[in-house]
Amino acid sequence: MLSWAEIIDLGVLIPFLALWIGYAMFARKAAKCRESLSSVLIILRIDWMRHLLERDNRILDAALMGNIEKNMSFFASTTLLIIAGSLTALTNAQSIHELTSLIPGVWPHTITLVQIKVITIICILIYAFFKFTWALRQYGFASVMIGAAPNSDDERATPEMKKVFSVNAGKLIDQAGHNFNNGMRAYYFALSVVGWFIHPVLFLLFAVIVVRILYQREFKSRSLKTLVDGLSMSQYYLDNEVLKFKKDE
Repeated sequence: MLSWAEIIDLGVLIPFLALWIGYAMFARKAAKCRESLSSVLIILRIDWMRHLLERDNRILDAALMGNIEKNMSFFASTTLLIIAGSLTALTNAQSIHELTSLIPGVWPHTITLVQIKVITIICILIYAFFKFTWALRQYGFASVMIGAAPNSDDERATPEMKKVFSVNAGKLIDQAGHNFNNGMRAYYFALSVVGWFIHPVLFLLFAVIVVRILYQREFKSRSLKTLVDGLSMSQYYLDNEVLKFKKDE
């Protein structure tokens, strides 16, 4: 029979998941009608693919794709190492329990609860691993599309064909970017679980802080402002009125 303390300790998983899933849904919906990193980067990625078709030498594009895939591979392999370390921590749950029990004001918990918290971190990391590896595969698909792109002097490639290629290739790279972004979000929320070992309220506080940081970076950062200012040079953005963002009131 679980005590009230244990029920409350486990119950905070519900608002934690609500914050994580809720923010992901909000970010996806908000990106369709306002400025965000996601909504700006897809435009720039489509422009990248459009300019690629105008170049005879595509070594730069291949180097950029290779660098991105290298970063993806790094995060995927690093996640596996962290999962392995977390599994080791799972076998030392008693030591973690004894260590956290020495912290003043720590929430009362059992070894079983410590194991559940470590397993939660492992599950989040597994989710991140799948996102990173799927993003890596999608960049591989995009590399194939780039390899199959028509040459700039190919008379059989009509302007409409080139437009369709640039939009589809840009969207494919954007999908990979979204999966990578989801993996990075999982890392952020996994860090907030550390507070759970001390107190459930601290756990939720860390999760709220993570949401705040993610929102600031995706919708209010200086990097975003710089990217938005650069859209004045994007022909794809200027040609599509539907892409014009609605400014905040």
